[in-house]
Amino acid sequence: MAQQVVGAFTEEAVKSLSKSLRESDWLTKFRLDAYRSFVSLPLETSSLYTKYSYLSAFEAAQFPFIPAKRSIDFRSFFQDYLTGKERNILLQGNETEIHSELDEKLSSQGVRLMSLHEALREEESLLKQLFAHKLVGSNEKYAAFTNAFFNSGTFVRIPKDVVIAEPLRKMLLTSEPENSVVEQTIVYAEEGAKARFSEELYSRENRSPSLVASVVEIHAKRGSSVDFSSTQLLDENTVFVTNKDAAAADDARVSVSSLFLGSSITRSRMNFQMNGRGSVAEGFEIFFTGGKQRFDFESNLLHNAPDSTGSTQARGALKDESQSIFKGMIKIVNAAKNSRAYLAHHAMILDRRAKSDGVPSLEIATNEVRATHSASVAQLDEEQVFYLMARGLPESEAKKMLVLGFFEPVLSRIPIEQTREGARFIIEGKWDGEKRRLLDRETLISLTGETVREAKQQQPQQAEDIFERHYKYRK
Repeated sequence: MAQQVVGAFTEEAVKSLSKSLRESDWLTKFRLDAYRSFVSLPLETSSLYTKYSYLSAFEAAQFPFIPAKRSIDFRSFFQDYLTGKERNILLQGNETEIHSELDEKLSSQGVRLMSLHEALREEESLLKQLFAHKLVGSNEKYAAFTNAFFNSGTFVRIPKDVVIAEPLRKMLLTSEPENSVVEQTIVYAEEGAKARFSEELYSRENRSPSLVASVVEIHAKRGSSVDFSSTQLLDENTVFVTNKDAAAADDARVSVSSLFLGSSITRSRMNFQMNGRGSVAEGFEIFFTGGKQRFDFESNLLHNAPDSTGSTQARGALKDESQSIFKGMIKIVNAAKNSRAYLAHHAMILDRRAKSDGVPSLEIATNEVRATHSASVAQLDEEQVFYLMARGLPESEAKKMLVLGFFEPVLSRIPIEQTREGARFIIEGKWDGEKRRLLDRETLISLTGETVREAKQQQPQQAEDIFERHYKYRK
């Protein structure tokens, strides 16, 4: 049965928001269609997953929604979060995009890093096409919600054959928000373009419950390469819902790395669509929960073209009374011969009251493919703890070392250096009860005592071929 939503999230609110933003009629209609889907859809559309829907259930009516935007002074709002070394970055405070900075060289090459509302004015023709063929559509409840109520967003465009060496960045900070933050991010890489984009989601210690909802779409055209990373460090009064979808054309490559540590409830949906011959998609998901946090993940590899390669690997550790569920599907259509797919979820339970489940699935309609899934949930190995303690480590340090080592097979593959190095620093901080965030290299080195030479040696590792170790031929 569909969940009926009351409170501030109404059809009138959709109309008021669109009117306040002076949007075109086509976008207002898009929002209203999405709203109707949101109201009618259940939390789960698959009977396989219905029993787990409680993990990401929440009462949306508790959160405020105000169509009008507010102005914010970014210097005072982002105090203690900026070092002055930031480049090529968009800053967003609550639901308001307040600052965007892009190198003159990149700007002259046609690169765009701007708010979505600004892009709707300057790039309306392209965005109208993208919204007409939305990757994140109306078949997922909170994707439809975000499409209806988005009050902020980011647009990134990388022109044909442009290569960007350093990551473009977006930083979102919430601080006692009086409004829900509902945002869209669109990354559009033209043929032969190469870029990296990193989003960081932070919040101060907010006293009231708040909602952050996001949709991320990545369009990788022929021969392009996009690495996307997301670091979620919201406070535990926040509910976070996110839908990410990446579409790769012929010979395109996409990776999405996600680090989830914050929020009270996280609901994450990730779809990779390999639509072109020779397309490659990689997903990396890492989570570390404690207290009564509830995390609900779904990740799908959709092979729609031959010779495509897709993999998703998720690892999580759970403390206290926290809970998680990982659901995943490999789907290979009849036309996608010679495709390779791998889906893995591994969780480590650190307390008896913690709980984790995995539900991986396969749906394969052709021969001559390699596809497999794996899932495991296990407790910390007490023999390994004893071994390390016997060599002089205190128990807490021994357990921390094992947990950090458990994450390493996924951490070491994250392509974006700042995310890869920062994730280790942040995870270790959560174990020690410290709230940390991503830092630039120089600051990270000064805090960890690591030398510059050591840091430069930390390149993403190419682990053994997962498709040689695990595969099944299916019909």
